[in-house]
Amino acid sequence: MGLLTILGIYISFILFLVFILLFGPSPRFRFGIVGKLHVFITDTMWTYLGKGVSKVMGDRALSKCHGCWSYLSEQRNPSLQILYLFFITGSIGTFLVCGYDLLPATSLSPIHQNFIIPVVIVFTYACFFVASSVGPGEVNAQNVRSALDAYPYDYLLFDPKICGTCKIQKPARSKHCSMCKMCVARSDHHCGWINQCVGHNNHRYFILFLYSAVQVCWYGSFLVYHIFTSRMYHSPMFKFLVSTKRWEQLGFLRNYHIFIYQMQEDKSLGALGVFASLAGLVIFIFFIYNIYLIATGVTTNESFKWEDIGEMIYRRELVEVQDISPEGVPVGPKKYEQRDRRHPSHPRYVPPPQPSPPSSSPKQQDGYTTKERVITKMRQIDNIYDMGVKANTASILFPPVLTVSDKARKAPVQPPQDKAKAKKNKKA
Repeated sequence: MGLLTILGIYISFILFLVFILLFGPSPRFRFGIVGKLHVFITDTMWTYLGKGVSKVMGDRALSKCHGCWSYLSEQRNPSLQILYLFFITGSIGTFLVCGYDLLPATSLSPIHQNFIIPVVIVFTYACFFVASSVGPGEVNAQNVRSALDAYPYDYLLFDPKICGTCKIQKPARSKHCSMCKMCVARSDHHCGWINQCVGHNNHRYFILFLYSAVQVCWYGSFLVYHIFTSRMYHSPMFKFLVSTKRWEQLGFLRNYHIFIYQMQEDKSLGALGVFASLAGLVIFIFFIYNIYLIATGVTTNESFKWEDIGEMIYRRELVEVQDISPEGVPVGPKKYEQRDRRHPSHPRYVPPPQPSPPSSSPKQQDGYTTKERVITKMRQIDNIYDMGVKANTASILFPPVLTVSDKARKAPVQPPQDKAKAKKNKKA
């Protein structure tokens, strides 16, 4: 088995593993082989490993391992940041020691050695520092009114509700992070590589961080490739093939054979080039995925919600509810309910609401009606957060400022109440 075949298998395995970890929880793959592999990698495998540790080393050792795992996976910690710095610094150091002095012998311009390489190195560390230090945008009692104005509810993905931990009204697109211990405005996801959430305030810097990682990986691979191509035609193998007249006999594979030989001669640079290429490919895929989400006005957190909505539509379980005035004009926002009208024996069957007596509903007394429609296609739903590619990108690059008003300090936002409950509270 040749080196190229081994690299192909390794790259395919890494990409498939990343695909399983990213998309295994998705409703589209949850019940298939991808979802089962995701459960095995993230849960079942560790359960059996814990049982093995318990039998070999005892329950005390298992408890210590569980505490360590809980710290690494359930609490904010710099472990992945340290790992990233280890990989980046180690790779850059390896290149500076083994390959930097070989650049003058290549066909590359001196500007790479004198200017571009230092700038790329500084830019990589600067992007990592900025992405790790700028907060995601906390929602608290002082700025929650501004967050509510910036992100209205769509009554599909987000409904008015109170955060059980922060005790404030949760704006649309926000999420409480148990690791960061706060509600994050326009929460995208929690990233261990920068040790905090990606959200309203630092999403732009996270994208810049991904770009810098791809850039340094592929630029390093580019430099290693040029070093190899400049040296392999001066190697003993090349001279031997030419002198024995076998060079022409190899045909289009001759460059491949001499390149593999050079990689075996310069093992450090060869390993660095392969590692940088693979790492850059994985990060690039994630980078493109994030760019796609930004262009469509969706966060990573919302993308999973939309997949749940798509599954509900496929099963004809999503119903649009709209209040209609006596004049036939829609009143208030559209609301959505999950129902299953197929058969009462279905485990998620929700019977349709029974009509109330005319005297019990003020809207019905005034001639108001309710119009219901079963959603059958995704295009029947409007994503109010998708404002177009240009506006979506601008909202990431220049997010609205969550201001703190004097009224917010004096009167924090109260939980939303129904009119009937509000009347009861007044009477009490």
